Amino acid sequence: MSEQPILELRNISKSFGAVKALQGVSFELRKGEIHALAGENGAGKSTMMNIIDGILQPSDGEIILRGKKVTIDGPADAQKRGIGLVHQEIALCPDVSVAENIFMAATNARRSLFMDYAGLKKKAAEILARLSPIDPAVNVEKISISNQQIVEIAKALTLDCEILILDEPTAALTETEAVALFKIMQKLKEDGISIIYISHRMAEIFEQCDRVTVLRDGKYICTDNVADITPDDLIGKLVGRDLGDLYPPKAENIDASATPLLRVKDLTDPERFRNISFDLRPGEILGVGGLIGSGRSEILQGICGLYHHDSGVVELGGETFRINPIRRVSKKASSTFLKTAKVRGSSSIFRSHRTFRLWT
Repeated sequence: MSEQPILELRNISKSFGAVKALQGVSFELRKGEIHALAGENGAGKSTMMNIIDGILQPSDGEIILRGKKVTIDGPADAQKRGIGLVHQEIALCPDVSVAENIFMAATNARRSLFMDYAGLKKKAAEILARLSPIDPAVNVEKISISNQQIVEIAKALTLDCEILILDEPTAALTETEAVALFKIMQKLKEDGISIIYISHRMAEIFEQCDRVTVLRDGKYICTDNVADITPDDLIGKLVGRDLGDLYPPKAENIDASATPLLRVKDLTDPERFRNISFDLRPGEILGVGGLIGSGRSEILQGICGLYHHDSGVVELGGETFRINPIRRVSKKASSTFLKTAKVRGSSSIFRSHRTFRLWT
């Protein structure tokens, strides 16, 4: 792996009014490395990636690409310079083919009135051969989320991408799908492509990445070789203090025999969730776990009346009531539930007293 950086950010700052999203951040990416970018929510990771992709312009600082100072005027300019950003939220057209999605930018730039669909499929198949055996003729809506992620990567590779930014790419993937993605990342690394990998998951950083850069509160903290630090070291740098016990003992005063404060029975909205049942006891934290798209948010919104549900009941303090439009939710119901039920993400769910999981 070359020690010469292919990309450097020097003292980059970005402000939104009085809010300083980035303050004098420096970063370097070497050719053929997988470089993790880590930080808590609000640390400045997304702002930094949007600057590299040309979506935002820095308030101060320099971008050095292949040894030359550059100004990246927008995503199209970033693509021309060999930079591809795969967002966490997949942005594909579901009702057209994989091949059409991969070459959509090139198709949009064409002046011809006719489209060579056979040629598109052939070229798409050549790109996908480097990644995964996906049929380029099938519509995107018919392939899995993991394969849609691969299509997004294929789009970047068609633009002669040398720098690939992956923003939380495993957030919507199962463990098996994530393993397949990691194999693709290692292949791309072997081909000399440099990857900036954003993730909150310690295991992924330590298993897949060569180096890790930490941001905290919009400031650069450090860059380390992954082989030289431990997960505890990294977590301490992320939060700025020694956490001690990462998962402290849970409260012992939860009365399992107490009448549930909130009880949900067979709550169903056929388009969003089905047969959801759980109890929430007084003073308890109930964790809800599941991949993106599994229905976590929709369930809570349904309980609070943001979504209609076709069947099932909600009991609050032993009183049964049915919620339809949001105007029928009492202040007592909504405030008591939101204050009592803290729904945690994957990094914090182990602090919950109990959990239940959802599948799509």
